[in-house]
Amino acid sequence: MPGFRNPSWPARLRRRMPSARATLTGTRVNRMALGLVAVLAVTAVGFGTGYRSSEAALGDGSTYLQKGERVMRVNADNQDADAITAKKLATGKERLEIVQVDAGSVFVVNNDTGVVTRLPTRTLDPETVDNRPESKGHLSVVTGGGATYLVDGQRGTVDGLEATTGQRVPVPTPVRVTQAVVDSRGTAWGYAQESGELIEMPKGGIAHRQRVAGRGEPAMLTLVADAPVLYRPDSGEVGMYGGDGLLHKRDLAARHGRVSAPGARPLAIALPATGELVITDLDGERGEDRRVRLPDDRAGNRFGAPVVHHERIYVPDYSTRQVIVVEHRGLRVEAVVTVPGKSDEFQVTVRDNRVWINDPHDTSIVITFTADGRQTEIDVSTDPGDKPRGTPTVAPTSTPRQSPQPTTAPRRTPPAKPTITVPDLVGTDRTAACARLTPELRCVPVAQNDGAGETDQVLRTDPPAGSRVAHGSAVTVVYRGEATIPPVQGLPADQACRALAQAHLTCVEQPAGLAVDGNAIWLVTGQDPTAGQPANTGTRVTITYPVQIAVPNFASQPYNVACPVGLTCAPTPIGPGSPTYTVIDQHPLPGAGLDPNGTVTLRYHTNSAVPDVHNMPPDQACQVLQSAGLACNRVEGAATLAVNQVITQDPQPGTELAPGSPVNIVYESTGPTVLHRFKAPHPRQTNLLSISPDVPPGWSSQSSPGRVYQSTQVAEVPGLIQIYQFQCVSGCREPNYYLSADPNTPANYAPGGPAFSCFADQPHGTLPLHALHHPETGVWVWAREYTNEWTVFTARGFQPMARLCHIWP
Repeated sequence: MPGFRNPSWPARLRRRMPSARATLTGTRVNRMALGLVAVLAVTAVGFGTGYRSSEAALGDGSTYLQKGERVMRVNADNQDADAITAKKLATGKERLEIVQVDAGSVFVVNNDTGVVTRLPTRTLDPETVDNRPESKGHLSVVTGGGATYLVDGQRGTVDGLEATTGQRVPVPTPVRVTQAVVDSRGTAWGYAQESGELIEMPKGGIAHRQRVAGRGEPAMLTLVADAPVLYRPDSGEVGMYGGDGLLHKRDLAARHGRVSAPGARPLAIALPATGELVITDLDGERGEDRRVRLPDDRAGNRFGAPVVHHERIYVPDYSTRQVIVVEHRGLRVEAVVTVPGKSDEFQVTVRDNRVWINDPHDTSIVITFTADGRQTEIDVSTDPGDKPRGTPTVAPTSTPRQSPQPTTAPRRTPPAKPTITVPDLVGTDRTAACARLTPELRCVPVAQNDGAGETDQVLRTDPPAGSRVAHGSAVTVVYRGEATIPPVQGLPADQACRALAQAHLTCVEQPAGLAVDGNAIWLVTGQDPTAGQPANTGTRVTITYPVQIAVPNFASQPYNVACPVGLTCAPTPIGPGSPTYTVIDQHPLPGAGLDPNGTVTLRYHTNSAVPDVHNMPPDQACQVLQSAGLACNRVEGAATLAVNQVITQDPQPGTELAPGSPVNIVYESTGPTVLHRFKAPHPRQTNLLSISPDVPPGWSSQSSPGRVYQSTQVAEVPGLIQIYQFQCVSGCREPNYYLSADPNTPANYAPGGPAFSCFADQPHGTLPLHALHHPETGVWVWAREYTNEWTVFTARGFQPMARLCHIWP
């Protein structure tokens, strides 16, 4: 695949403005030009995978993120958005995978539609690379070392992608590849689940293939310190590989976890079953395996792939919408960061030596961490340059205990309202005085029928001239005139009573009604007598206002619906059911009144969390799944000695599914039987292998080579082949037997029919059974290599000829 190109730095970017393009500011152009010089001076480095990392050597503190239906370039240095696509790349809640491969190209995968798009950074005009609706949810772009690949887990294919054009070049993979990572040399490493092999693909070719797992075994492929690492969730083992085979191996006892995204050492695995983080250096004899329990009892939570960046590991917890920051050398939890937004999952990526946390749909806030763990929030809600910058903060050393239940995003503290100085209005006309106060302040005219001054002339104000008051505050303007009832509707009750007192009237307070939210609490909704009516000194004026907030009807709304100002909504899950994540009832009921800061409990059904049924008998496993509100789909057919035990399950434990969704359990009900070996009377050397324990007359029973299956079971266990027996009847020094997977009868032999069945390939745990032949007597015998029988046979002149099949020891 071609390496980096050197495009000229774009002078214009597509912006979020009425016109399609806008010229960059001089400061930003200078900064970007300096960034380009850094790009051209640095050799291409590995970017990791498109799922979690695209670490291009741009160094300008920016990344490309999804915000709603478009792709946005967010700059941490300026703490704003530099550019945004004019065209939509997603619809509604569709998710985009975004991978920048060099200074000039970004690839976008819509895994809800199967559309792959290239975005030139110069224009951000989308160019369709491919459209694979049948592969939606199974596509990814991986890049590194100047090479980029499109991996189709549905088709099992890998295509090279030319960065500047998006042209696809198929890689001739010998087996179906479902995952891939790319190292800093541009070599792709693919995992083929069907064959359990790791395929080395340097720059679009095939260099090496090696068996790393059992056939059909689910595994997760990642990259650690530029080497491919395979995590086997069913066993909890990890292995680091190179072109010459296995480099390091660890049995971490870390089953069914989420392995860290491609990056530097160490490797991290988040375990939903225990709420732990397992860390291993994968560094030969110096390697160290450590475990740390994540705070706040997170057992059973839904974790994402951890991200390793310098001294810290960032663990996404989708159940609580938090990221746990762990300093891995000291095994210390530095921070627990709540992620703004409401989406089911958020994104944690590494780009330009920063960690980025982003909810693509439900918030304008992006969180970023520097290499030394300093946190910054960036608000990208308004046009570039028109909003305040984010405020850097130092990651806290401890955090308060967080509720494990999903909650709405925390309310942001509104900025303080600006203050305004009350002008000197004494002696001016009351109409002109009110005009001068509005619209920044609210004028409450109050007539006074005694005292000096001309009619309608302002006598005083409350607050007096020179006072600093908040924007929108009421200012009582007392003027010379006939006493009337002043207008106080809409004022806070205390200000209304003060205005009435200025008019020498008596204020009678009468709480009544309910407010729509906390902003309307204590605001006057009615007055009696009404404004403008004549009044005598001491006239009683009754004002009404609400002191409680009306509880809205939340039925059938999302469980994390926004609560009115002044109330707190407490989403409370009540277990699996339908509809999911939708409010089914509430307390208090709609229309009731709550005091400010009151709590409304919203009850909702959740998806069913898939239980762990590994090693259970199939009947028990199905009962457990059905008790969890899920359907059980039995899949019989596995090469295993664990008969009638669940070997694998799909989806994995902890996965959340809609009630009634099927869970596949894979097991095997057919077990092997002992393969007996008998020897003819001395001095004959003839051997006979049989699944029958009956000893032929005069023969002796010998040690068993292992376990096989009956010939009638060949179709019941995947991978079995039939082994046929033949007896020598002509030209034999002594009568003997011959075994073969070929049913055709060899010369001088008579057919004896099927003898037993065993494996053609080598499932995990089986060993090869070899045929040995004596060149003088013509006798055939069978043994496993390096066993005592093998040693005896070879000492007597038997020569290994071929591998018959694979059997259980």
